[in-house]
Amino acid sequence: MDYLLVKPDKNRHRYVVGIDFGHGETSAAWCKLEWDKSAGKRESIPYDVELIGNLKVIPSAINITPDGRCYIGEDAFHSDFMMDGAKMRVGFKQCPKEIEGESEQLMIEYMRSIYARIIEKVDKLQKGNHIVYIARPSGWTDDETKDLYQRMALEAGIPLGGLTSESRAAIFYAINRDEFKKNVLQGGIVFDLGSSTLDFTYLNFDDPDPIDHGYPCGASIIEQAIFEQRLLKDNVFSDFLKKYPMYKDAFLFECRKKKEAIYNTSDTNLRVREKIELAHIVSLDSLPEEDIDKYEDVALKLRFSNVNEFNEWLEQVCHYKTDIKNAIRNYLNQWIRGKKVYGVYLAGGATRMNFLKPIITEMFQLSDEQVKGDSEPSLTVSRGIALIGTADAVTTVLREDLERKKMQLVESQRLCMRMDKLVQDMAECISETSWNVVHEACSDFKRKDLDKNLGAKDLEADIRMRLEKFTESELSSVISGIFNQFFQYESEDVRMELNDIIRYYAPGQEIKNVRNEVSDISLDIQSISDICMKHTSGIVNKLLWAALGIFLFGVFSLIYQAIKFLIYKFKSEENRRKDICQELEKNESKIKSDIKSELVKTFLEDASFSNIVSKELKSYLEKLIQYNIDRVRIPIE
Repeated sequence: MDYLLVKPDKNRHRYVVGIDFGHGETSAAWCKLEWDKSAGKRESIPYDVELIGNLKVIPSAINITPDGRCYIGEDAFHSDFMMDGAKMRVGFKQCPKEIEGESEQLMIEYMRSIYARIIEKVDKLQKGNHIVYIARPSGWTDDETKDLYQRMALEAGIPLGGLTSESRAAIFYAINRDEFKKNVLQGGIVFDLGSSTLDFTYLNFDDPDPIDHGYPCGASIIEQAIFEQRLLKDNVFSDFLKKYPMYKDAFLFECRKKKEAIYNTSDTNLRVREKIELAHIVSLDSLPEEDIDKYEDVALKLRFSNVNEFNEWLEQVCHYKTDIKNAIRNYLNQWIRGKKVYGVYLAGGATRMNFLKPIITEMFQLSDEQVKGDSEPSLTVSRGIALIGTADAVTTVLREDLERKKMQLVESQRLCMRMDKLVQDMAECISETSWNVVHEACSDFKRKDLDKNLGAKDLEADIRMRLEKFTESELSSVISGIFNQFFQYESEDVRMELNDIIRYYAPGQEIKNVRNEVSDISLDIQSISDICMKHTSGIVNKLLWAALGIFLFGVFSLIYQAIKFLIYKFKSEENRRKDICQELEKNESKIKSDIKSELVKTFLEDASFSNIVSKELKSYLEKLIQYNIDRVRIPIE
């Protein structure tokens, strides 16, 4: 499915659009993609789309007339557009099953109309210069459902870049709000109450994987209760709907408007005086003459002493507050058991309902100050989608740049240069440590067993024995240390080169410490070093002995010649041995230099050594770079 999605392109795309196709209402926002600016200079501000007039939210309602015209929002239930054969629906968003299904096709047409409205309203958005991200309910978790929902958006003509969950979008927006950010540092929850579901998302920066879960207790239950418990129990309304069932969604939509009117009042102590008038919903002129007289004065009055009395009625008929409490209790006990909650952020237009905040403070044991919300909670998800979509677009391009850098870092010419450095380091270290063995032998020769008469041949034999022991038992650890240091240096070099790119796009996401960041055993430096040591120690032993035979033991023939001319008759055993060692040690620089040069030459000429190490180096760097490329991706799902 991913191959059908639009891939972010910094040469074409200038904007990201986030659309929240909610069950009850729809909103959208857009962000700039400022490719020419480093991250610290980008705005990262979501701009809301005014979908109808100066309103940023449109009811999720649709009417497709028999002649193919499509009306959305309140226009869907305008009396002039409701007619026989029209497909009029509200709250029609549901988990998709098949793309040719009736609800799915309605959703596709709705998506198409909303996208067209966004393009119409935002002059900056032109064909090909933007990419769109949308959100799904948190309960739609299986891949088949998510793929189908993306296909629906693509069929609607939307240049879709990706899909996120509504709860993930809400948390992404919330953590960018100062009033909630400090809570997330210790543990915070986004409480997202929409029309169809109540979604919770828990986030703690010490454990960056959000914990989200949803419950089927969205606010549409309230208008459903008004519709079923009041309107359908009115004999006249019930009789009308039996006779004209096509108007069912229109009346359900009217019940929703009354619910919003009840909860949008600033003074909840005022009397609730709402009225559903049949003649304001249905064009009576479209009815038979006898029905016009029958229904023209029909109205349902909703009368309560205040909003709290309405809440009590609601609890009696559908236990809505109890359902909310049970959802919170289940989330606390089953999903975040034992985790601390230091704050709750309210998202979704339904969070304006006056009974919610007291329930939240009680259930989460928080103060009023710890329960925050945006002044426009209906826009939280769409703003979050735009922000997370922007982050995804930026990190996608970042990953592409890192992939190109990866190819540069493992290309053959660079690997050859790194091999040259390894060989130089290895030859120098081996020649130095080998000479340390010689130096120790000379030190012992000069001061031990002075009661014995020992000569140059005895020193040579001791040096040979010590070097054999060194190559058998100690050389492997020297080689391993060289490889270890070499791969650590290469890792650090890679880290700095990758960070130069990461810093431009996503500061704060830099690779901090390669050694600590890489936990996969296949990327462990010691393991890679051991592999190289295992396959090359025999080769190194062989090359070392060849170099020693030429340069070190060749010097003893010169010593044998030199000591013939030394007068030992009047010298002590100690001074005589010092003279022998002096003849050897005065050649230290030349011997070490010659051994190093010979090792460098033979290492580079030995195909098996070069092949093994360069292969392991390339494999290690590829895995290391890919590991860190994967780390900078922001998981939008």
